[in-house]
Amino acid sequence: MEKQNRIRPQPVNSDTGETQFVQSTRSCVCIRSKLKWIIFIIVIIAIIAIPTAIILTKKGNVVETNLTTTMMTTGEGSTTLMLATTKSSTTTPVSGSTTTKNPSTTTITTTKEAVLQTFQRTNETVYAIWNTTAGNDSSPSSPGQKPGTYYPGEPPEAALDGNLSSEYTNHGICSASDPLKNECGIQTGFYVTFNSTPFILVKFRIATNKHSPERDPNTTTIEGSNNNESDLVFGNSWTLIYNGAAGLAKDPGRRAYGNEQTILTDPSPFASYRIITTLKKGKQNCVSYSEFEMMGRFPD
Repeated sequence: MEKQNRIRPQPVNSDTGETQFVQSTRSCVCIRSKLKWIIFIIVIIAIIAIPTAIILTKKGNVVETNLTTTMMTTGEGSTTLMLATTKSSTTTPVSGSTTTKNPSTTTITTTKEAVLQTFQRTNETVYAIWNTTAGNDSSPSSPGQKPGTYYPGEPPEAALDGNLSSEYTNHGICSASDPLKNECGIQTGFYVTFNSTPFILVKFRIATNKHSPERDPNTTTIEGSNNNESDLVFGNSWTLIYNGAAGLAKDPGRRAYGNEQTILTDPSPFASYRIITTLKKGKQNCVSYSEFEMMGRFPD
């Protein structure tokens, strides 16, 4: 009876133990699965982030500046041409870890204006002309007081001697005794061939005569030529480079320079130049001016 009445320890419920074991196992599996996903995501992020970081580190703009200075000497002055070239290259990432470079070039040009020289005539022959227009043949003018003549004491050489006390006076279609007209003295002028190398005319200015503003040129044409001197009587020898104001719209006074006028066309060197007065300021029996000053440079 005592053996039967002994209290025996009851075994743990086997179902409960199994349930706890299964739950513990499932928790471990779940944690491991999450860890695997976290590791997988970290690896993916690393695969993407590391090359991108490398590319971003390398990405930038490379700027190279090459400065070239060219000195162009022209007699008394010089022209400095500065070329600054900037090269920019941009690195752009594309698929497959391949980079492409798209270069771009910017050029900045700075030009310092050359010191201009004034043409000073030495022994060059100056040919007086009348009844002449740009592009047409030259009609020679001789000293006298009749139509087609220039005043004997005021020849065309006076326009290039640098002396404001002398002047060039041409009657054109009129004579010295004719009534005062607008037409007198127009379509007159001169041409000259340089003894030296061809000259690049950049600017000019005209000085007034000693008598009256009505004799002053109002508009003028300028032509250049590299033909032989014997061919310069022919109009097809000349190239028109200027057709406009003489710079005397405002009267500077007697024997005084007017405003500088600029040759707007691309300057080219010419051995000879032809100057023609196309209009004058008012009614007079001639056109007259003290100087036709030519400013420019000789080619390099």
